[in-house]
Amino acid sequence: MTAWEADAELFGKASSKAFLALLAARCVEPGEKGGANAHLGIGKVFASEFAKVAGKGISTVKRYLAAWDLLAEDGHVPSRTELVPGLDVELPAAKTWTEYYRRANPPKPKNPGDVTLEQAEAEITEDPAARLLPTPRSRHVDTYLLRMFDATSDIQNRLPGPAATAMNRLVDALADLTDPDQTNRAFLHSLDAVAELAAALGTPE
Repeated sequence: MTAWEADAELFGKASSKAFLALLAARCVEPGEKGGANAHLGIGKVFASEFAKVAGKGISTVKRYLAAWDLLAEDGHVPSRTELVPGLDVELPAAKTWTEYYRRANPPKPKNPGDVTLEQAEAEITEDPAARLLPTPRSRHVDTYLLRMFDATSDIQNRLPGPAATAMNRLVDALADLTDPDQTNRAFLHSLDAVAELAAALGTPE
């Protein structure tokens, strides 16, 4: 197994968001034409190949890469060109990561009059009575998180593209319910992901 393949498999199992971004950033080359650099000794591949081995949708990988690239632009982390598979670097604080992930991946309103997820989260955050408490991490919570990750690791091979993307969003959001800095966002995103999953699967005839 190559270094990038080991990182990709870890990407499919790890739960730390900043670490997931590092795994992708140190293995994924910009572009979409294939893993040509893997044959040059650099050991990097493109997002589509990394996502396939990780058992995640390519859109999930791209969201993490977008956040990493934005962090790199502002000097918080090394750029992807400075990284190689297996190389560990200092990761940003959870609050910084969350800020840049949101900036790199802003939610899009479905209709001109819709409130975006970001706006809804801001309103909840401003109202102390509406804030949610995170789910405490425990042995039992970790057991069921791992069960969820294992059950959905190859979901893109079993569901159509949009449904797999929605399922991966739901998995990410449910995992984030244990993070005090992301609880409100995670709850809203889990609700939205369920709506997208239902729409992607369609209705029975």
